[in-house]
Amino acid sequence: MKKIMMTDVARLANVSTKTVSRVINNSPQVSEETRKRVLEIIEREKYTVNVAAQGLKGRKTKTIIVFIDVHGGNYWGIWHNEIVNTIIKESKKTGYRIVISPSSASGVIGDETDGFYLLKSRLADGAIIFDNKKNDVRIKYLLENDIPYVLVGKAEPSEGSHYVDLNNYKVGFIGGEYLVKKGYDRIIQFIGSEEFIVNKERVKGFQDATTKYGKNTESIFNIDSVQKAYEKAGELLDCSEEINAFFVSGDERSFGVYRAILERNLRIPEDVAVLGIDNIYLSRFICPALSTVDQFTSDLGKIALDMLMKLLKKKSVKESSIIIEPKIVERKST
Repeated sequence: MKKIMMTDVARLANVSTKTVSRVINNSPQVSEETRKRVLEIIEREKYTVNVAAQGLKGRKTKTIIVFIDVHGGNYWGIWHNEIVNTIIKESKKTGYRIVISPSSASGVIGDETDGFYLLKSRLADGAIIFDNKKNDVRIKYLLENDIPYVLVGKAEPSEGSHYVDLNNYKVGFIGGEYLVKKGYDRIIQFIGSEEFIVNKERVKGFQDATTKYGKNTESIFNIDSVQKAYEKAGELLDCSEEINAFFVSGDERSFGVYRAILERNLRIPEDVAVLGIDNIYLSRFICPALSTVDQFTSDLGKIALDMLMKLLKKKSVKESSIIIEPKIVERKST
């Protein structure tokens, strides 16, 4: 069977190939009647766009790749999902498609199973990168090859990257200060891998706040899953009766801490308080509702995509970095 081409679709719809292209790319320059006719023919004739051929010809592929770190095989959590959902919804308005790929900041270049390979092969136009690390090989490659990208997370000063980030030092500081002012004086902070810039900043903020008030606190790294949070919280509670608050980096991981507390017949917050970070949608539905530090995930996603779209269109970007300020959302767990 002969493979149907764009010229065939144009002929059958009695329009130009340029009009077919506009329909495919969701351009507003096409009437609804024409769009419907072209789409019906595309569906009937089973026409598919050869994205690879578009890239090889040097044309825009209308594809953006979102890279999320593999996190030791745990991949991503609810926080990532909420931001990515916003990026997908907003990208539809621009006519760009989103490809989501696990990725590694250190071992990506030679790995053809990593979505980064699509960028190297020019099968995507740009990227949004989560979970960047110091000396990130992906960023080095993108800079050297002039491929537009935006980081969700703080860039190294020497990189010259465009990025949108939360004020993570302030996240740690206001979280620690809030708990101290609520009367908690033996606070444990759970944080993810020390490799990530964001985590170091949250620890610094937390330690500065609690030191300011002369409180006894501890920050524990590598608590990067619900399971680890559950196990470590249980271990600590079994060893000490003095702990009266957990400050958990990631609302999702707070669920593990909840279980460890409740299994020991302790009450939240009367015996042990829990403060999360993220303000994910589910945090208001657990019992008691989780107090948290709001990251404004929708804003993060919209700003990152808007910044990347300007770079793709070679428009000037007034600010190479945008920092979002966090705030405490008090509920029933503190």
